[in-house]
Amino acid sequence: MAVAVVLLVVGIGAGYALGKYYGGSSSTGASAGGCTTTISETGSSLIYPYLQILSPNYTAENPGICVSPASTGSGTGISSAESGLVDIGGTDAYLLPSTASQYNLINVPIAISAQLIVYNLPGITQHLNLNGTILAMIYQGAITTWNNPLIQAANPGVTLPSNTIVPLHRSDGSGDTFMFSSLCYLSWSGWTHSYGTTISWPIGPGAEGNSGMVTTLSSTPYGIAYIGISYLSEIQADAHLQYAALGDQNANFDGQVASGGAGQQNYIMPTPQNISEDANLALNNLQPPSVAISLILGGVPGATDLVLGHGGTNATSADPTPYGDTNLEYTLISTHPKSSAHQKWVVNFLEWALTYGGTYASQANFLPLTAEVIGYDMLALNAVPVSA
Repeated sequence: MAVAVVLLVVGIGAGYALGKYYGGSSSTGASAGGCTTTISETGSSLIYPYLQILSPNYTAENPGICVSPASTGSGTGISSAESGLVDIGGTDAYLLPSTASQYNLINVPIAISAQLIVYNLPGITQHLNLNGTILAMIYQGAITTWNNPLIQAANPGVTLPSNTIVPLHRSDGSGDTFMFSSLCYLSWSGWTHSYGTTISWPIGPGAEGNSGMVTTLSSTPYGIAYIGISYLSEIQADAHLQYAALGDQNANFDGQVASGGAGQQNYIMPTPQNISEDANLALNNLQPPSVAISLILGGVPGATDLVLGHGGTNATSADPTPYGDTNLEYTLISTHPKSSAHQKWVVNFLEWALTYGGTYASQANFLPLTAEVIGYDMLALNAVPVSA
């Protein structure tokens, strides 16, 4: 607990409370294994494995208080939070502050995640080099075969097949789609679909949820898909699947963009260090009062007012190898709860997740939040009305 306190105070300063129920546990008189209070959550399939890890550990420290997560996609997580059907909506795509205010919600990020570019390419077992330009062109139908010159230029010495690429996408409203379409939007001027949780994809089959993407891709030779990193274990266990190194948007550290979008870039693996570097870049200019931020769209005018010129894909001399498809994982909760007594436990769970949950993040291939973001989260949670 002392370590957590030090991190928080260093990150945001000493001028804020550490949370209404910081470090607290309940004494509810519940029988062993029984739930006197259940906190309902639905949404992002990317965040779902992490919540599955957090839930029993939280209940072990707070007997009788249970968290019940469901993997339904970020679109459902957002709509369910907006309509008040659940206590927590899970999403990889933040709500704009104006939208959150309209529905009396707040964005509470709880972890740093990333997305993998996964492919089923018979005969190819190594990590290919791909980048945002290539991916945008594949998903818009401008690149159709694996041996396209742009892909070949990014992978010298690899014999690529001439087979047609089968691009898979999420059929449900998805924060992973928000992340991936944001990357495509930033990477290629020919991208015509903007970005969001739902895209009208011009080609390729759809699959529901990250688990559906893994299963469908496994049975789709020459397919490619975007899949949350919390499903890395399933990907690694499947002999048909491999994931790519992702090209940095810059060829070097002075901001000169690589010509042609291929062949002159740093290609970066989604390691914890490289994901952390990307988050450090994107969160460099984070300002209160909100933490509604896209680590990918940080440099896009109008996308967020919290990051000034720092898209998460720009390498610097201090952070030379950022993995550019990273994200914050969000929970959405109400500032006008139906029951302040029940909302006490919703806030308690999130404060516990922020304070202690980071110790479990690696089990879902996530990273803990930075101390600054935790501090802003705590400030936001302190404003939620709950009973004593």
